[in-house]
Amino acid sequence: MTKQQFSGHLSAIDTAIDAALSVPGDVGRLLRLRVSEEYWDADPADERAVAEEFEAEREALDGVLSLRWGPPEVLDLTPHLERSAMGLPVWPPLADLSALTTTAHVWKVGDCRVATGVGRAADFLPYELVVAVWPDGGGQSSANAASRSRPYSSARVVGFQ
Repeated sequence: MTKQQFSGHLSAIDTAIDAALSVPGDVGRLLRLRVSEEYWDADPADERAVAEEFEAEREALDGVLSLRWGPPEVLDLTPHLERSAMGLPVWPPLADLSALTTTAHVWKVGDCRVATGVGRAADFLPYELVVAVWPDGGGQSSANAASRSRPYSSARVVGFQ
């Protein structure tokens, strides 16, 4: 990854944080920072190499974000994926993120959460380096914040407290 690409990643994250904090009722967003090609007939060794490259890029990004905001927490996304699979509501960025990976690294940045992850939705599909950004709800649970901003207002939504 070039210095210019890395700078672009950080700029996109900063813009997403600003948007999440300035738009009332914002539920967050998933930024696809880098997407590989699809792997329909690829050599498994090539797939592993790309997966390792994407993970190394995430680790580098995590290192810079940790310098800014301190060490991340590790978030297990399995419960979010299970809820999505059952058709139950999940905080939108976490639903998208859990479709790609089972864990994410998360920082609390002011009144927002920022999470990084690498993965792919299914075999043969592209690898993705992603960042999820969502408002923290100002100390309220994400279930309450999500219920105010989504059409399933009476549903409980899994997220951070």
